[in-house]
Parts: sequence; structure tokens; C-alpha cells
Amino acid sequence: MWWVVLVLGVVAGCARGALPAHPGVGPTAQLPAEPLVAAPPVPPLRKFTQGEVSYIRHCAGCHGWEGWGNGPVAQQLEITPPSLRRPELFTQHTEAELVARILLGKDLKVPFAPAAVPNTEAEVTALLGHLRRLPTLTWDKVHAGEDVYDSLCVSCHGVYGRGDGPLASALPAPPRDLSSPPYQSQVNDEDLFRIISAGKGAMPGAKDVLKAEDLRAVVAFLRVLSPGYEFYDRFCTSCHGSEGRPPALAFQEAFGTPLGQEERPPAFDQAYMQTQTDEHLRVWIRHMLKENHVGMPHFAGELNAEQVRQILTYLRNLPPAS
Repeated sequence: MWWVVLVLGVVAGCARGALPAHPGVGPTAQLPAEPLVAAPPVPPLRKFTQGEVSYIRHCAGCHGWEGWGNGPVAQQLEITPPSLRRPELFTQHTEAELVARILLGKDLKVPFAPAAVPNTEAEVTALLGHLRRLPTLTWDKVHAGEDVYDSLCVSCHGVYGRGDGPLASALPAPPRDLSSPPYQSQVNDEDLFRIISAGKGAMPGAKDVLKAEDLRAVVAFLRVLSPGYEFYDRFCTSCHGSEGRPPALAFQEAFGTPLGQEERPPAFDQAYMQTQTDEHLRVWIRHMLKENHVGMPHFAGELNAEQVRQILTYLRNLPPAS
């Protein structure tokens, strides 16, 4: 589903690597007329590959949109993630070794930069709100909507809906921040369905390329977007699972021995949430932040081997570092 790229044209001067900041809006004063010049040729448009989509969602946070090791999470770490543009990455390791590394992760114990660890009460509150929502979400529909969003929307709106996708700077105005709590409170599901279907501003409508069921699924995923979701997805999913259910098999494979029940992270299901007060969860969140280290996550609960191979194909096709 590549139709959305048609409205983007050339990504001239788009910020490279880390997630770009929201572009500013220029002054409205009229400027002197300039001589007409021929527009530069538009390069061939392309479809986002599945490997690129998976990489952007699962890897770009640390390694950057194009693998340079300069993602937004990297700015919070004391050790910079390695560049994935090094040619020796693919000559010194077999594909099976790379697949295993991505699926099972590595216990790197990379420390956070102390000044950059998110630990304000506002962030604790945001994460707490997302934790409370986890057992209430219809995950089949959310995941279906996430797949469509990644194919059609992530290039402009970004992985977390903040309007900071890799092509956002090519637009005449910054995309709306879909994760903003004020915006989420101003629109209902029917508003979102109508906007996605008919389009708005520079965004084309999707009613001709998506079924109503797919449109509803996208709405369900958009409703998950929030600062708390972003925080949870970046720092909690690899251990606790995107749905709040830890992938026990992944833990067993990653660490070599089966984990006892007491060693596994808790499942954030309805039964667990009913036994936890907000203050108890806040204490746990603050404690987690004070652990002050992060490792390369495993993705055995989020990706399969074929999806990892698609990521490797995407990385291989990137120009090597000079």
C-alpha cells in the first residue's frame, strides 16, 4: 500500500537518522517575486518494504531511521548504539547468527545517561495510565490497525504518531500529533474514521484502498497512541510484551534456562491490575527507572525469523558507511 507516498514528492532536505523534530511554519509576509526556474526532476517513488517497516518500528529508536546509531533513545544512553551501516556486520556474521541476535537480544547492560532518564511525575503518570489500559484493549484489532498504520501512515506521522516521520519535513505543514492527549479528547472514533476515509489537508483519503474493517482497525490503533504508550513501547515491551503478557519462551531462549514463575515479570492482566493500587504501581515504575541500565531487547515475542530476515535485507540494501 504505497499510495500515500504519491503525495509526498521528493524528500529533499529531510532530516536524516534520528526522528526529525516538528518543522516550523515560515512567516506569512509576502516575499518579492523571484524568476521562475525549472523544478528539479522528481526521483522515482517507491513502496516501503516490510523489512523497512519492521526496522523503523522495532530498531530505529536506538539505531536511527537509517542505521547510523543515532535514534532518539540513543541520546539517553551513555554508550552509543553501533552503526548498522558497517560492511563487516554482514561479512563477519552469518545470517543465522544475526537472526538469533535480533530475536533473542543481548544482555548489554548499557547505562542510561543519568540526566536523560525520564523520571518526572508526569511521565510516571502517563505510563501508569497506559498500564491500566492494557487489559481493556482489543488486541487483535489494535495489531491489525498497527500493520495498516505502519504501511500507510508511519512515513509522515512517525511510529508513535507525533508527526515526526522521516518524510514529514517534505510536507507544507507538520502532521498533527496524533498522540497528544488534548487531541485524543477532542475527536471521537467517528471523527477519526471520517478523516482517515476522506482525508484532510495534504493527507489523501483511504476509503478507496481500505475496507471499512481496516479503517476501524486503524482507529483502534490510533486510540492507543499516547505518551504512556510510547514510553512503554520503548522501555517495557521487550520484557513485558506489547500486550502486557511476558513472552516466557523468549526469556527461556535468551537466558539459557527456564525461568521460574517468581523470576518472570508479571502479566499486566485484569487480575493483576485489580490487586495493585496506583501508588504501588507508581513505586514500581520509579524503581524501574532507577535501575539505570538497558540491554538490547529480544524480539522473539514480537517478530518471527522471516520478519527478521526482511529487516536484514533492508539493512543490506542501505549504502555502506564510507
